[in-house]
Amino acid sequence: MIEKEDPIISEEEAAQYDRQIRLWGLDAQKRLRGSRVLLAGLGGLGAEVAKNLILAGVKGLTLLDHEQVSEDSCRAQFLVPVSAQGQNRARASLERAQNLNPMVEVHADPDRVEDKPDDFFLQFDATARFCSLKEALEVDWTSEKAKAALKRTPLDYFLLHVLLKFRTDKGRDPDPKSFTEDGQLLRQIRDDVLEALALSSDLLNDDFISYCFSEVSPVCAVVGGVLGQEVVKALSQRDAPHRNFFFFNGRKGSGVVDYFGPN
Repeated sequence: MIEKEDPIISEEEAAQYDRQIRLWGLDAQKRLRGSRVLLAGLGGLGAEVAKNLILAGVKGLTLLDHEQVSEDSCRAQFLVPVSAQGQNRARASLERAQNLNPMVEVHADPDRVEDKPDDFFLQFDATARFCSLKEALEVDWTSEKAKAALKRTPLDYFLLHVLLKFRTDKGRDPDPKSFTEDGQLLRQIRDDVLEALALSSDLLNDDFISYCFSEVSPVCAVVGGVLGQEVVKALSQRDAPHRNFFFFNGRKGSGVVDYFGPN
């Protein structure tokens, strides 16, 4: 939510955010300072985004996550201490998140995002509108235009389809503890998804399975930095955010922005 009243930047805040104010201007920093942001999911990527938004100086950040801290959580993100295993992930992340910048109001919410009533989300406003994820995933790959674009389409776009279908079918993400079973299911889902899209299963070779079982901290740092930057763009209204996908190849260390959906 962007506050209607013009936020006042104190001398302490001006000193804290001096470099940012020089970079994108006082008005943009004021809009950031008047923004309340909801962040759903405190995995490795979520922790990086939280860090970037807190350091940027939003007014408030709500960390929403119903998951418990696991051994994988402690490896993937830096906001939860090792001693917090078994605790709610949002609450366990709160202290370290708040310590990043005491001038930002950080809150932890242990509920499921699906259980929140519609009016809960009225506290927050992204200020920018894009096509929905559903629309972005409904590309007709039999059209001539889509066929022409296929060669330059990142394979991660199709991997996203597979992972979303896995989550829909199993109610969870692939688990390293059931690597063999989940790996076989991922192959089957890959075949089914690409067939439904009228594409060859060879588009995603079996190597894709090894990338589906955990978050890699350096990749989270890069993608979280880019995502945090795009949220800052939307809130500060300084520049237009990416529209609408950023794909990062951790092996090659390269990223690409692409758009899918209605023009």
